[in-house]
Amino acid sequence: MSENSKFISGLLLGALAGTALALYLNTDKGKELLASLNIEADHLKDEAQEGYVHVKEGVDELLAKAKNLVKELEQKIAEA
Repeated sequence: MSENSKFISGLLLGALAGTALALYLNTDKGKELLASLNIEADHLKDEAQEGYVHVKEGVDELLAKAKNLVKELEQKIAEA
């Protein structure tokens, strides 16, 4: 099979799969699936935002501790 025929076969297969998916998504079950996926996507977005806030708080806390440690070390060096 030549490269051109492989490309054309892949192109036709992709078009067929896209058409089948579009037809399925226009059915009632397809619309239910999309609604379900949207709900799950919203949940994932919320969880990601909560995780970001949690990680940011941890990083901010570590940064504050590091700044305090630097200040303490600067004071000890100044005293020495």
